[in-house]
Amino acid sequence: MFKNRLSQKSEDKIVAEIERLLPAFRSFAAGLCGDRFVADDLVQASCERALERLDQVRDLTGIGSWINRIIYTQWQDLLRKRKSRRAKLISFGQYRSILQKSDRPGDYRTVARLDIEKGLDRLSDDHRAALSLVTIAGHNYQEASVILDVPVGTVASRVARAKAQLAEYLYSPGDHKYDASDSERLSDEYNR
Repeated sequence: MFKNRLSQKSEDKIVAEIERLLPAFRSFAAGLCGDRFVADDLVQASCERALERLDQVRDLTGIGSWINRIIYTQWQDLLRKRKSRRAKLISFGQYRSILQKSDRPGDYRTVARLDIEKGLDRLSDDHRAALSLVTIAGHNYQEASVILDVPVGTVASRVARAKAQLAEYLYSPGDHKYDASDSERLSDEYNR
């Protein structure tokens, strides 16, 4: 099946591990680009690339970080090709309309998700990548530093700045009306 010389049993174990990690890969990719469809394409292309290079896998413990690194590299390549920021998922008019019609309990979660996505969109690519790796994909700072190919301190700094910028956006006056007491609920709702 693959070009390398791994045994079928080894290939099967690696493929099973990749399948197990797919939701985490999708979450990380969606955190990077904010578009579930683009995220799925990134994950698919990255998994294909990983499967072509299975001979580089020494053990299963690092496969998640390795594929997240591929996802990040693919994302950077896509950004370079586009030479512009990603397209907005929802227009400001649609967003305002949802805010105005938000009288059902489930709508608050939708509005919170949209606000968080808008806040993430305002972050630099570097800050969004670091925050996504640590908070969405669940990597520790050391793993994120390997994936991003930057020092651990840089990852910590980027995550801290990203959180501060996101909090400033979410809790500043404007269309969204949150206060510090909403923080935990918004976090819980976004992760559903």
